[in-house]
Amino acid sequence: MSYKTLENLRVLIVDDQRPFQLLLKGILYSMGATNIAFVMTGEQALWKCMHGSYDVLFVDYNLGSGKNGRQLLEDLREKKLLHPAAVYMIVTGENQVPMVVGAIEAEPDDYIIKPFSQSVLRTRLVKIQNRKKQLAPIYQAMFDDQPELVIEACKQERQQGSRYHSLCGRIQAETHLKLKQYDEAEALLSETLSFSRTNWALLLQARLCFEQERYEESLELCNEAIDTNRYFAEAFDLKARNLMAQGLMAEAMEVISQAIVISPFSVSRQNLLMDIARDMDDLASLVQASKQIYEITRRAARQEVVHLLNYIRTVIDAASRSEELNQRNKYQQEALMAIHRAKREDTVIRDFDFDLFETLCQARLESLSGQQYLAKKTFATVSDRVTAQIEPEPDPENPDETPPIPHCAADAVLLLNQIGEFEQASALTQKLQTVSGAIDPILEKLFSEQQHRSLSRQASFNELNKQGIQLYKESNYEQALLRFEQALEVAPMNTGSALNFIQTAIQMMADPKRKKPLELVEKCRKTFRIVDNMPLPEHHKVRHQELLQQFNKLKEEKRYSR
Repeated sequence: MSYKTLENLRVLIVDDQRPFQLLLKGILYSMGATNIAFVMTGEQALWKCMHGSYDVLFVDYNLGSGKNGRQLLEDLREKKLLHPAAVYMIVTGENQVPMVVGAIEAEPDDYIIKPFSQSVLRTRLVKIQNRKKQLAPIYQAMFDDQPELVIEACKQERQQGSRYHSLCGRIQAETHLKLKQYDEAEALLSETLSFSRTNWALLLQARLCFEQERYEESLELCNEAIDTNRYFAEAFDLKARNLMAQGLMAEAMEVISQAIVISPFSVSRQNLLMDIARDMDDLASLVQASKQIYEITRRAARQEVVHLLNYIRTVIDAASRSEELNQRNKYQQEALMAIHRAKREDTVIRDFDFDLFETLCQARLESLSGQQYLAKKTFATVSDRVTAQIEPEPDPENPDETPPIPHCAADAVLLLNQIGEFEQASALTQKLQTVSGAIDPILEKLFSEQQHRSLSRQASFNELNKQGIQLYKESNYEQALLRFEQALEVAPMNTGSALNFIQTAIQMMADPKRKKPLELVEKCRKTFRIVDNMPLPEHHKVRHQELLQQFNKLKEEKRYSR
C-alpha cells in the first residue's frame, strides 16, 4: 500500500469540535488527502452523503444533541449511501464501556479512541483498505442483498487460504443462518470450533441451537462466550432468550439487565427487556425500556412515529395497571409530559395527526381518573376522524396511493374497551384487521393484554346484560332494571346496556301503579347522558331516538310533576 493512503479519495470529517477537525485535517494531508470536507453534526453529514459519495468517513461518536456516530452509520446503511469500498471509522474520546460496546455493536470498519498518533491511524486505515479490496466481491454482494452470492464469494476466498479465512467463515455462517440453512451453518461452525473457540463462532453456534430449540446447548455456548468476554452483550441477549424460552423469567431479567448495563443503545435489546418485563408484570422496567427505544430512534434513519406512540401507550397502560394511587398519578403525569414534549420539539410528528392521538390519550387518562362520561364525551369529538382513518376517502388525483396507517384507530379501541364500549371496540378491531400494517407488534401485545385483563369484566357484563334481557322478556322489570344497573357498574359507558336500562325504566314509568316514579325519571335522565350526542352505530341511533320520544311523551303527560 502506498504511503499516500488517502490520495485521490474523498474524505468527510464529522466532528463538532473545530480544533480537532483542524488537527485531523493536518494528519490526513500528510497521508495524501486533498479532498476533505467538514461537518459538525450527523444531520449535516447525512445531507452531504445524499448529495455526494465519500470514500472515507471519520466520525465522532458523540455529536451533541443530534445523531451520534452510531446512528449516522445506521442511517447511511439504511439509505444505501455507503458504497461497498467506503471506510467508516468512529473517532472519539469516549472510553466508557456502554459507549465503546454500543459503537462496536454497530460494526463500523474501525473504532479508534482519541488521542492517537499518525502512525496508528495510518496502520489501521491501511489494514481496512486492504481488507475491503481483497473482499470486494463479498462486500458488493452484501450491499446488493444477494445472500447466495455472499456465500459463494466467501467459499472461494476460504478455499484460497486467504488471510481473511476467519472473517469469511463468520460472514458465511451468518448468511446460512439468515437463510435458515441450518445444516450448512452447523457444518461450518463445527469445523471452526474444532480449531478455535472464537467468540463469533460460539455465538453463532448458540444462535443455531436456539433456533432449533436446543436450549441447554445454546446456554452452555453463551456462558462459554461470556466467560471469554464479560462485555459480550449479544451473548447475554441470547442467554436471556434461552432462559425466557424455558420459562425462567427471573433469571432472564437478571441476564438482560446485565446486557443493558453493558450496552443500552440497542433497540432489539430494549425490546427483549420489554418482553421479559411484560411477562413479569414489571411496569417500571417496561416503561423505561419503551422510553429508551424512543430515545434511541429519535435521531435514527427510521424516525417512525410508532416508537413515540408506543412509549406513551405503554405509560398509560402502566397507569391503568398500577394499584397504588401515587404510582398511577406518576405515570399519568409522565404520559402528559411526553405528549407535551413531542408537540414542542419532535419533528417526527409533522406528518402525523398527533392532535387526534393526544385527544384519545386524554380520554384514556380521564377514564383512569374516574371521569368516564367525560372520556366518552371527549371521544365523541373525534370519532368521525377515527372512522376516516379506517375508511379514508380515495384521492381522485392519486387513486393508487396507499393510505396512511391508521395508528390512532388502535388507540380508539383501547379507549372503548377501557370505558366498557365492548361492541364498538370489537367492530373497530375487525376493521383494523383488514388494514395492512395497522397494528405493530408492541401495540398488538397491548391489545392482547388489555383483552386478557378484561375477560372476567366482559364476562360479568355480558352475563348481567343477558340476564336483564331475559327478565325483561318475562316482564320482570324490577329485576331486569337491577341487572342493567349492575351491568353499567361494570361497564359505565356501555351504550347497549344504557339503552336497555332506559327501555326497562320507561316500561316501569308507564305503569300508573308505580310508586316513586320521579326516582325513575331522574335515573333515566342520567342514563340518557351516556348516549345523548354521542357517536352511535346505526341500530343504536334508531333505538335511542325511539326511546327518547317515548320518554318525552311520558313527561309531556305531566304524570310525574313534582
